[in-house]
Amino acid sequence: MALIHSFKKFSLYFSVIVPLLFTACTKADEGDEDPKVTADEDLFINEAYASDGTDWVEIYNNNSSAKDLGGYKIYDDVNNKYTLPGGITIQAGGFLIIYCDDSGTGLHTTFKLSSSGETVYLENKEGKVVDKMQFPAMLDGQSFARFPDGVGTPVISGNPTQGTSNGTTSAPAISTVTRNPLVPELADDVTIRAELTANTQISEITLFYRANGGVFTAVEMILNAGAYVGTIPALNDVGTIEYYVQAENTTGGTSVNPYEAPDKNYKYLLNTDPLPQLFINEFMASNTACCPDTESGDEEFDDWIEIYNAGSDPVNIADMYLSDDVSNPFNSKIGDSNPSMTTIQPGEFLRVWADGSKSQGPLHLDFSLGTEGEDIGLYYIDGREIDEYTFGVQVENVSFGRTTDGGQAWSSFDAPTPGASNE
Repeated sequence: MALIHSFKKFSLYFSVIVPLLFTACTKADEGDEDPKVTADEDLFINEAYASDGTDWVEIYNNNSSAKDLGGYKIYDDVNNKYTLPGGITIQAGGFLIIYCDDSGTGLHTTFKLSSSGETVYLENKEGKVVDKMQFPAMLDGQSFARFPDGVGTPVISGNPTQGTSNGTTSAPAISTVTRNPLVPELADDVTIRAELTANTQISEITLFYRANGGVFTAVEMILNAGAYVGTIPALNDVGTIEYYVQAENTTGGTSVNPYEAPDKNYKYLLNTDPLPQLFINEFMASNTACCPDTESGDEEFDDWIEIYNAGSDPVNIADMYLSDDVSNPFNSKIGDSNPSMTTIQPGEFLRVWADGSKSQGPLHLDFSLGTEGEDIGLYYIDGREIDEYTFGVQVENVSFGRTTDGGQAWSSFDAPTPGASNE
């Protein structure tokens, strides 16, 4: 009897567990987040571009005849596949650009690409994956492309070739350009440091700079500890310095950073303006019920920062900066579209919304405040420090501010006073 009882228990276990396992496996197969390439059609995702708000993928036809792509699907999420309409043909050896802009019509998909990197797939009418491309994070002006077309292993290139052949070798890709000091003074030489995604086949890296809109001067950058370094000599005068970096490889591939140079360049401002008497006077880093922001049309309870003008003259804070990281004074530039909104009269206060929604207006910032504590910094138009404060853990709906407007001592306020005196 014991043997029969044990057998019955095993049978019950088997009848319950095995179907569950089978169901789980079936669902996993159906929801495979990384479909495999199972169709060989000589169609390739040849290049992907996911930066500066313009996303696209390029399809390359490596066949000797044209291909009808009507009914094919392209996607970055198996639950959101975009079907190409009928009549879409790609010629033999030709290229087709599909725009990933979320508009969902014609050659415009129902999704956007992520500049931080992801995978995009091309699927035929039978539901089989023809090709896929997993691309990494890219900077503005860079693409991820196959060299040569179709058959090559894709790499980052600093020179996108939308709708044309990628050639046989990629252009250099400049990953970062930094300067030291970040906020120069008139008598400072400024060191520019450029890092590349790959240093192979590089023939020349050049720094171009100019002062006050003049002619660009070229400086050869020297490889030093994994980066290319060049120097902009001290201007010893007020003015604006613009600069960019150009990289060239041994096969003639060229790229620049920033990618819109020389029309739009990096720059820094040198000046001797006296700094205004402005203070970070009060802030709230955890707002769920106090003083709603209604500028979007909805009632939003956002973080905020109050600035106090302790001087005797009005101060327009347009083109100044606020930041939640003292190592990055240029974090969020204050808008200049409405001087009446950004001017603080003597002895008055101005609240700025730290909501990460800069598009809502000149008094909205690119960041929110951290409830666990971080920095707040106010910086002049050239990046010089006006006021900085580092705070600790914050309490919901309780502000933190100076006990005397513009004073040294700080305290919590159960009754916040944004836009008014703390005293």
